[in-house]
Amino acid sequence: MTSPGKDAPADEGAGPAGARPLALVGLRASGKSTVGRALAERLGRPYIDLDDALAESFGGEGESAGGVLRRVGEPRFRELEREVLRVALVRSDGPVIGTGGGVVERADNRADLSSLGRVVWLRASPDVLVARLAADATDRPPLTELDAVAEVHALAARRGPLYAEVAEVIVDVDGLDVMTLLERIFSQLER
Repeated sequence: MTSPGKDAPADEGAGPAGARPLALVGLRASGKSTVGRALAERLGRPYIDLDDALAESFGGEGESAGGVLRRVGEPRFRELEREVLRVALVRSDGPVIGTGGGVVERADNRADLSSLGRVVWLRASPDVLVARLAADATDRPPLTELDAVAEVHALAARRGPLYAEVAEVIVDVDGLDVMTLLERIFSQLER
């Protein structure tokens, strides 16, 4: 475990048990996993990728969260995601949590995110997300019957207000590297 970086907010370091979790929300390909891992390392906290935790808890051998989604369907997937999120949010070691893009679809998840953790929305423009998804080999099943471009735009329109509802901090990620994103997150958390 590393110690918090010198620029980390004082209350966000690896302090006493009971530190509030820090959850990253945003559409798929917005950088939640990459930024979350870097943020956790900088803060000296554990990192939980919610999709990985869901696949580990409810997937078959080697099955990804996308495979679980395809196998059980979206309604059941959201129930499983709810269980994994709740476990992560009540941990006493204040993990950094990279959520799935649709975690905000449930009102109870939004309530828990807001009350049990601090929430950062990694906001990316739909065009940037489409380009990232086209270049990504990750197992990401379609969430709608729309083509990839239309799906990203539709999800951005539907989920944007939900992300805004839970976000304590909003960081626009377009064109920024991880280190710059971390600095922006820390500066906003200190306010």
